[in-house]
Amino acid sequence: MGRLSALFSRKKLTSAKTRLLVDQLKTSCGVFLDPTIRSPNIQEARALKILRQIVTRSQRHIVQYIPERDAILECSLILVQNYVAHLRLRPSPLKRFRQEPFADAKVLFQAAIDLLVPEMLDEVIDTTLKFLQTENLWQVEFICVEILMFVLECRSPSAPLLSKLIDRIERFLALSDIGQVRHMLSVLQIVIVSQRWDLMEYSELSKLVRFYHSSVMIGTSRNQIYELRRGFEKCLKNLIPRLSIGDLYSFFVMMLPLVFDTDMSDEARIEFGSTVEHAASTMTVYDPRNRMHTAQVSTFIVEYLLRCIASKDPTRSILACKVLTKLLERGQHNPNQFQSPTIFHMDTYYEIVLATDFAPLQELLVEQRVHLEQALLQAIERHSQRKMNVEVFYQLLCTLLVEAPSGFTASAVSCLLLKVQKMFLNYPTDPDSSMFADQQQQQHNNRIHATIMAVMTLINWIHRSGSMNAYITQVLHNRFDHAPSLNPPLRERYRYAPHHVSWYERRLFFDSLEIRYCLWKCFRISEEKIPKPARMRTRSYNDPRRRLDGGTLNVFAGM
Repeated sequence: MGRLSALFSRKKLTSAKTRLLVDQLKTSCGVFLDPTIRSPNIQEARALKILRQIVTRSQRHIVQYIPERDAILECSLILVQNYVAHLRLRPSPLKRFRQEPFADAKVLFQAAIDLLVPEMLDEVIDTTLKFLQTENLWQVEFICVEILMFVLECRSPSAPLLSKLIDRIERFLALSDIGQVRHMLSVLQIVIVSQRWDLMEYSELSKLVRFYHSSVMIGTSRNQIYELRRGFEKCLKNLIPRLSIGDLYSFFVMMLPLVFDTDMSDEARIEFGSTVEHAASTMTVYDPRNRMHTAQVSTFIVEYLLRCIASKDPTRSILACKVLTKLLERGQHNPNQFQSPTIFHMDTYYEIVLATDFAPLQELLVEQRVHLEQALLQAIERHSQRKMNVEVFYQLLCTLLVEAPSGFTASAVSCLLLKVQKMFLNYPTDPDSSMFADQQQQQHNNRIHATIMAVMTLINWIHRSGSMNAYITQVLHNRFDHAPSLNPPLRERYRYAPHHVSWYERRLFFDSLEIRYCLWKCFRISEEKIPKPARMRTRSYNDPRRRLDGGTLNVFAGM
């Protein structure tokens, strides 16, 4: 009877009894043994029993007071380490039918942490990281990931863990221990994608940004930190979605001068700019969730990017265009439709989602219209020699039209296109008799005029005005008949048939008065719209309705 009552007794342990149990736990876990021979000498059942008594019957203030509290965590970590190792390294087809060794280790480890946090959170994290270091576990990345995930599952905040991990990375970088840093980065980039991770402050990213920026700027594989740039990049890209709206904007503003104002090579700027593009793809310049905070910041960002677009450096200009396009896009995958200039036919359905709530963006465009036009005119004049650059400018214009499908945007873009057209009509235009440079310039002009036609057809497809459609279609057909090189798609080299004209003719280009008249009828007198095309149902390759007989009608099946 006495043993039965003792079994069900919930009497709390005294300080002396708790310390005695901790000494027994240390012996059962083999704390004093070398880590290489410890695992087979752990008394599994006895250690788990003692640890269960400590976490269930010890008082919270006693556990936090006694000096053996670190030993409790260390023994718990030893048991958890073996639990994870048995799960990963000894798979068995009968695993679901039998209890794994150290099965209760995770629950008891988290119960031990709950006795110490939040009062001793820093000590818990320090002890855990010290254990991973002394046991040389960073090289066994899956064990480190599981242990840190167990810590994050507790009610303790996760921000201190990130801060201390980054501090350790900085310490090992100072010691030039590149191998250790590589393993820690591999662990960190897996841990931070967990949904349990709290929203991180942008200040915690500043060190990682500095490490990544330094590794990219070195620009040589012979330097060891250059080999770590991919790890820093992936950590940053995984952390960016965890930021709050305000912190994300602040972080983005911090990144802009590093990529655009720092003196670095074009390769380094493009590589570092990929992270800025990723951050831009997760935010918008007119976020409705926190408009009061982001209104002024958005204005500053757009003005800064427009100055970079007008830069004489082609890499800066093109990268700024791509970042601004990412900021304007709402995540509807519309840029996939604008990879290269193409003709948008009025009676064809396209996977384009027009924005409906774009009042904040409209206000921003009205405010920045003059600067936007000047920046794009300078950029197109300076940096449009390459076909790839023309496609970047085309994507930005199309994104503007789709994200703010209003009369103001259509008119502003049309005026810009007319100015670009006029800019590229004053060059020699006879490719058969001109010099090689003139031929290159003529091919460049063809790409520009083809891009103008593509954007004009998109404006026509969006707003569906009868007068505009008639005029743009007329110019399009004139080009098909007499100068197809002025229509999309873009080509690296153009060939001219004998009946193709290559000199200026009014009917081959857009007239300013005609365009203004079409815009006036579309938006001022609200001309009747052409109905939108319906999405047609098509049979895909894997459609079960298809048959192996080449798609012929199966009469007997009733299809």
